[in-house]
Amino acid sequence: MPADQTGRVGPVDALRCFAMTAVVAQHCGLMPFGWTGVWLFFVISGFVVTLSVIERPANRPPMERLRSFYRRRALRIIPVYYAYVGVGLLLALLSGTHPDFVDVLSLFGFFHNIAMGLGRGTLSEWPVGHLWTISVEMQFYLVYGVVLVLASKRIVILLLFAALVAATPLRFAAATEVASLHLDSEVSAYRIYSGSFLHTDSFAMGALLAFAQRYGLLHRLARPLACAGAAAMLAYAATYTWLNYSVVHAQGIAIVRNVVSGILWGQYREVFLYTALAIASGGLVALAATGDRSLSWLLRPLLFHRIGEISYGAYIFHALAINAAAFILGHIGVLPARSLAERLVFFVLSYTVTVTIAHLSFWHFERRIAGGRKHRPADNGLLDVPTREGEAA
Repeated sequence: MPADQTGRVGPVDALRCFAMTAVVAQHCGLMPFGWTGVWLFFVISGFVVTLSVIERPANRPPMERLRSFYRRRALRIIPVYYAYVGVGLLLALLSGTHPDFVDVLSLFGFFHNIAMGLGRGTLSEWPVGHLWTISVEMQFYLVYGVVLVLASKRIVILLLFAALVAATPLRFAAATEVASLHLDSEVSAYRIYSGSFLHTDSFAMGALLAFAQRYGLLHRLARPLACAGAAAMLAYAATYTWLNYSVVHAQGIAIVRNVVSGILWGQYREVFLYTALAIASGGLVALAATGDRSLSWLLRPLLFHRIGEISYGAYIFHALAINAAAFILGHIGVLPARSLAERLVFFVLSYTVTVTIAHLSFWHFERRIAGGRKHRPADNGLLDVPTREGEAA
């Protein structure tokens, strides 16, 4: 689907809106499987970052293009992220708290996902637990940027297919190793959930879709991929529902517990769920990018496009907004124990605060840092980028 006059692809922005909304709903106790929105972000990241590079002529020296790639990544990602973490650090110091140096370094050095997997990475009362995804994205850019800019397109495509195929065995090996440590199941699940380079299939899926679009193949692939994604998710859900019933001997609602929510550990669900998610998310991105009528009706509203446009800031700020909403409502307490109506009110308030802060941040801070240039299709999932100069920022 062609970009609009600002250079953005509205349906892909709308997907960002839904992904971010799902994450907020998850953290408001309203959608236990809302975390899957992060994997949709990962696929979008691979798609738009790759497309932003391969659509541009390679008319500059390779190292210059690589420096430009990383400079633009840093300009877009770091300022608002560091501002958020910096405010939390300052408040912690002013309150007399002395955060652990390694915890702080993990946030500023983008290995927060590793610290969180080791039970670290906190910043006093300032909410930072959701920022592990930014570290995963940055680690991906660090490696993939070199390959994407310096290698031939054929080599890039071959390596992406290799990453797509290798990710599931890599998760299997990682899960086997984690199981040998005899850790708590929640800790074990989190180490796979947030592990560095354990979800390259999602990024690779998006990147390969970008090449498919570049070579005019995406329209042909979109619907078959979407059907394959739906089939993969159904097969996964059916398999693990049956396992919960026949092996775990669960009863009632517990039969479907931990299929796509809860503690995703045991019977290797931590291996295969993310494979199914990569395929399903890839199908959604393909349908959105091609403007397929099966999904266009849902992704058409301009409100969704605008929220998707500010989705990076929304993701950064949403945990703080949730805390603010809880304070406004008189500390709502343990969310699962609250009624559905109370959780809906909590979500609406949290979401409103999130979008408001993100809107102000985008238009009055993030765009200024990026030079206030015209927008183009954001070239990552969580990190939409407002520039069209050179390779998109």
